[in-house]
Amino acid sequence: MKFTKGRKPDPIINVINMVDVFLTLLIFFMMTTTFTTSYGIKIHLPKSGVRSVILSKKPVTIYITKTGGIFYKSKRLTLKYLNLMLKSFKKKGMNPTIIIKADKRSTAADIVNVMGSAIENGLYKIAITTKK
Repeated sequence: MKFTKGRKPDPIINVINMVDVFLTLLIFFMMTTTFTTSYGIKIHLPKSGVRSVILSKKPVTIYITKTGGIFYKSKRLTLKYLNLMLKSFKKKGMNPTIIIKADKRSTAADIVNVMGSAIENGLYKIAITTKK
C-alpha cells in the first residue's frame, strides 16, 4: 500500500481580529487624551517669571473671572457655597492645594476673598496661576 503525503494547508493569519483590537485601542487613546481641565471659563492670566510648584496630588482649581465670578468645574459659586465646599474637603481629611486662576482684570478683593475662605477652613496651601 502506497501512502501519499497530503499537502499541508498554508497557514492563515486572521488580521480582522487584530485590526479590531487596534481600532479599539486607537479610539480609547483618542478619547482619553482629549480631556482637558479647562472648563470653558475664559481667563486671561497675568504674566510672571516665576515657575510654580504644585504640592498635592489632587489640587482644587478655582477660577475667578474679570467680573468677579467664582467657578469650580464650570459651576458658578457664591462665597458662601465656596466656603461650604472647602469645609467639606477639610472634613474628608483632604488637604489639597488650592489653585486660583484669576483673570488679570479681576480685582484683588475677589482673590483675597477666595484665599480668606480657604485659610478660614484650614487649607493653607494656596497657589495663584500665572503665565510665564
